[in-house]
Amino acid sequence: MAVTVERLGRTLVLIVDGDLDLHTAPAARQAIESALSHRPRRLIVDLSLVQFLNSAGLEVLMTAHRQATPHTDLRLVASTRAVWRPLQITRLHEHLVIHDSRSAAIASPARTGDEDRSPPGTPLPAPSSESTRS
Repeated sequence: MAVTVERLGRTLVLIVDGDLDLHTAPAARQAIESALSHRPRRLIVDLSLVQFLNSAGLEVLMTAHRQATPHTDLRLVASTRAVWRPLQITRLHEHLVIHDSRSAAIASPARTGDEDRSPPGTPLPAPSSESTRS
């Protein structure tokens, strides 16, 4: 698994590439905690390149949600069945703000009510600027 970090003003984007499972969850958790320590206005965790997501990865995402609130607006990008399906099965899609593209997550206004949680579309390419590999 690799995590790439992009800074867009007061928004941080973490691009996760690879499996998010028991083996890689600690590195993902550390990357998210590090990003949250900078108190960005918005943190986007882009899971477009994730090929496998299990309960350990889902726990990382829920922990991030709890840690981000209320000072950081946490958004996820879920554009593949490998990510979207576990979020639906566990009903986490009802608690997390999920977009089908990175551009939609960046452009959307701060959450004021229920977000659009329609099934995801096509993933965007993930340019890199800073990378961590596990």
